[in-house]
Amino acid sequence: MLAPAFATPAHADTTDSAHPSTPAAAPSETPSAPPTPAAPTIDDLGDRLARFPLAVSGRGDPGDHLEISGASGGTSCRATVDEDGTWGCSLSDLPDGPAVVVRAVSLDTGSAAPTRTIAVLSPPVIAAPAGGLVSGGGIRGTAYPGATVTVRASNGSGCSFPADSSGAWGCVLTPAASGQLTVTATQRGPSSFPPQSSAPSAAVPVTVDTTPPPAPTITTPGPTTVHSGDPLTFGGTGEAGSTVTVYASNDKGSSMVCSAIVQGASWSCVGSMPPGTYLVAALQKDAAGNVSSAGNVVSVKFTAPRPLPNANPSPSSPSQSPTTTPSPAVPVPPGGTPSPSPTGPGGGPQLPGMPGWMGTPFTTASAPNVTAEAFPGWLRSLILAAAALILLALPARLLAVTIARNRGERGDRRRAGIFGRNRSSAEIRAAEARFSPRVAAEAPTAATRSDGLSAGADAASITSPSRWSIAAAFAAAAALVTLSSPVDDAGAYVRVIIAIALGLLVVNAAWIGIARWVAPHLAGHRARIVFSPWLLAIVGGAAIASRIFSLQPALLFGLLLGVTLTGGAGRITRGRIAAVQVAAIAALGVLAWLTVGLLPSPSGVGSAFAVEFANAVSLLGLGSAAVSLVPIGALAGRAVFQWSRLAWIGLTLIVYTLLFALLLPVASLVETGQGTVVLVLAAVGFAALSVAVWLWERYVEPARE
Repeated sequence: MLAPAFATPAHADTTDSAHPSTPAAAPSETPSAPPTPAAPTIDDLGDRLARFPLAVSGRGDPGDHLEISGASGGTSCRATVDEDGTWGCSLSDLPDGPAVVVRAVSLDTGSAAPTRTIAVLSPPVIAAPAGGLVSGGGIRGTAYPGATVTVRASNGSGCSFPADSSGAWGCVLTPAASGQLTVTATQRGPSSFPPQSSAPSAAVPVTVDTTPPPAPTITTPGPTTVHSGDPLTFGGTGEAGSTVTVYASNDKGSSMVCSAIVQGASWSCVGSMPPGTYLVAALQKDAAGNVSSAGNVVSVKFTAPRPLPNANPSPSSPSQSPTTTPSPAVPVPPGGTPSPSPTGPGGGPQLPGMPGWMGTPFTTASAPNVTAEAFPGWLRSLILAAAALILLALPARLLAVTIARNRGERGDRRRAGIFGRNRSSAEIRAAEARFSPRVAAEAPTAATRSDGLSAGADAASITSPSRWSIAAAFAAAAALVTLSSPVDDAGAYVRVIIAIALGLLVVNAAWIGIARWVAPHLAGHRARIVFSPWLLAIVGGAAIASRIFSLQPALLFGLLLGVTLTGGAGRITRGRIAAVQVAAIAALGVLAWLTVGLLPSPSGVGSAFAVEFANAVSLLGLGSAAVSLVPIGALAGRAVFQWSRLAWIGLTLIVYTLLFALLLPVASLVETGQGTVVLVLAAVGFAALSVAVWLWERYVEPARE
């Protein structure tokens, strides 16, 4: 054998020296690939997080570098897997939400751990300046949209209110006793969250001040006479830090002249008014929002404006073109706020270079304020709506039914509900038929009224008036509505009455259009348009009341048309159609009200007309809806009331709240005076009279008989 010649000692180098680049023989077995790193994991996070930081832990390959974060934002943290395969870090912030995703990603391999979700609900935020909050008891801030925020104070008072779609919330401590205290807030999320509340927010010091400041004084000017349009300086004394607002009043109503912040103990602002004699007084609002009573009254007469220079060029210079000098800029006193522009004869803004009749009461309504700062005003409107329901609407229903009862039908009296719930349907129909002849027949007839203005009518009450009579009624209604507010200039009067006439057409078209659209779906019958000229009495009554009580904006009513259903309709169907009609014109009014805020300030006849038309539709829509909800006679409220008491109460509260927010702007000062006292006393007296009449008819008369 030749093998021994190739034998190699055991300790010799097996590399061929003649061929150094030749590798050694490969081993007989192939080595295995390194193991694939395992993806990291995240431990269970629980179902909710009420307070940060959030501790996150899990497992992974030793030495692996991880980044942990919330999928929707917030902070992140990094961790290195320990030798035992565990890791951990803390997240100091995550967005609120019912299912916030937390993930962990390896920075070395790019592999990601299966995500975890957790409900996050941080403490709400209380809005307060540095050093604490000064308030009349109102607390506001931000929270998760739709969450219910509960505020607790160190003196035991508190309040609760849901956050709106933007997360803003506000409520008033009850009781709101004056003093120094601290408040905290917690929030409970919507139904998608676990039922537990969040942790409390940081305590905020609050100074509650419920004491109105003293009435400010006007020291300058004294009784005087100036030209309208000339700047007149008003000044006096007040409480340091308060905001003083000067008002001028005459038989046409009250208007704000100017406002300023009290510096030290004095204030000063500049303003002007249209021609006329005014009683000028001032109110002041302190930092907590408390409003004083009116101070001393000063009589000021504004005469006709000064003639504009070069308004009538002399004949000797025919080439000179007429020029118009713009109104002088109104100076702002030190520490004061810019005063409003001079106003025209109707109370609207008088624009530089434009005639005085550019401004009217229908160009001055403010757009709705839906910010958190306006919450106290909206709450005031809701309270007034509830008061109107209790003191006016329900007593009107009670009085109408009681007066209409026939004494000859009181023989066998059953114990009846105060608003007719336990009275027979025939008794209610007979009673209200005597109160309003247009609802004399409730039984189905060949054609049953279902316009929301009446709950029922006989066939004889359905007339087909001529187009000229309808046009004349609309013209009369437009004239009556225009008289609800003073308009001095003839040119402005024509423009305003045209805007109101178009507003009447729009509101009536919406009233009958929505009924004709829903009637086939709810009643299965066609709806026919009818004319109700007797409603002109309500149009005139609302206009006269607005003028007597100097309502700015005015309470307007403008419905003259309705519909009938052929083939009859039941109580439920009539009520539903009436409710839809009321909701539709109220929504139309709100839409027009919002449009007022989008339109620019009037700069010409066209823009002034657009603002007047939008204001007319908003006032007519909400005013007509509010008056129609009174549950008496042939008004829509009676049909809704007979269908569902709860639906009537809910719809009435919503419409009346919107109406009071429109008539009493939520951002304005709370004005006090004899007019308010008279209205309150009249409402209480009417409610007392209605209850007294009902008690007499229900208990005293049967006992006497």
